[in-house]
Amino acid sequence: MKVNTEAYSFRGQRSDETVALVTKQHIWLLMPILLVWLIIIVVVGVALLGFGASKVTSIVIISTIIIGAIYSFYFWFMWNGCDYIVTNQRVIKIDQVSLFGRVISEAEIHRIQEISTEIKGPVRTMLNFGTVVIKTASDDSKIDLEDVTNPYDVQQAIVQIQKQALSPERAPRQV
Repeated sequence: MKVNTEAYSFRGQRSDETVALVTKQHIWLLMPILLVWLIIIVVVGVALLGFGASKVTSIVIISTIIIGAIYSFYFWFMWNGCDYIVTNQRVIKIDQVSLFGRVISEAEIHRIQEISTEIKGPVRTMLNFGTVVIKTASDDSKIDLEDVTNPYDVQQAIVQIQKQALSPERAPRQV
């Protein structure tokens, strides 16, 4: 799922930094929400067919729907809070790890040494989503952009930005 990069800005964005790509994890990861609602429909149906309409079944139905709604919101919130941002200077991974916890990782474009993609399993292969693994010049440091849509396209976008950043006109300073 790609976002319009021209209107996109984020906290901590540098003044000379432009956003090239913003993507999220694949929407397939929201499938458990659908499964939960299918289970809720079954529970409601069994409660009504087995016990008829009564105060007890009403409480069971309302409780089940409230729990399903809370679970759905939480799962969507966790999915929606994860963003992968590629700029002309760095790759940023924003990972929502809990309701009140967020981890932000970044790799400078000029420090990236290796970029690879992993697509494992039939569902990920058919729906074209997987992980982009970015290894940097730091000691055993890497950033995994997990379950990203079109991982090869994301990889190639980063490679193109890296080539532009390291072109002879913009060669890194010698220290």
